[in-house]
Amino acid sequence: MALDENNTSATLTSLGDVDTLSVEEIIESKLEDAALIVHRDAPRHLLDVGLPFSGTIRWESAVGYGRGVMTLPADFLRLVTFRMSDWRKDVTEPIYEDDPRYALQLSAFSGVRGCPEKPVVALIQAPEGLTLELYSCEAGESIQVEKARYLPRPKIREGKLAICERLREAVVYYAGALTALTLGNGEQAKALMETSKTLME
Repeated sequence: MALDENNTSATLTSLGDVDTLSVEEIIESKLEDAALIVHRDAPRHLLDVGLPFSGTIRWESAVGYGRGVMTLPADFLRLVTFRMSDWRKDVTEPIYEDDPRYALQLSAFSGVRGCPEKPVVALIQAPEGLTLELYSCEAGESIQVEKARYLPRPKIREGKLAICERLREAVVYYAGALTALTLGNGEQAKALMETSKTLME
C-alpha cells in the first residue's frame, strides 16, 4: 500500500511545540528510514508478497547442477521467498556469511550442502553487489527459477511511500519516534518506538 506523507504528518504533528512546517519536514525526512527498519525487522507473517525479481544464474559447474549465484536488484532489502523448479519447498529465511551453516555450503562434500529436498539460500556481499547463492540443483538444463520475490528498500515517489499493508501503523509510529528523537523528546520517542514494536507482534 502507499503511505501518504500528508496524512502521516497530520497524525504526528503534536510531537513538539515547534513550527508545524518544521515538524512535517522532519517527519518526511524520517519516513524512509522508519519504513526500512520496520520492513527489515518485522516478522514474516506481516509482510506483503513483495516484488518479483530475476537474473542470470551463474553455475559452479554445468548448468543446473550444484551451486548457482544470482546478482540481486540494487534496491533489494529483504527476501520474501525463493524456489528453483527442482526444489521440494520454498526458502523464506536466507543465511549469511557469518552463519555456521554457510561454511557447510562450501564443503567439498556435496552431501552436507543444501539440496532439492532441503534447499538453502545465502545472501552474500560480492564485488558486483549483493548476491543470492542457491544450494543446490540437480535438474540440469531444464532448471528454472519457479518463485523469486523480495521487498525493495522503501523510497518516497510522488509523495507516496509503498509499504506492507499490515505494517502501516508500525511505520507511522516508528517515524514518530525518530522525529521525537530529533526534537529532543527522548521519553516520547521511547513510547512511540514501543508502540511500533507492539504493532509488529
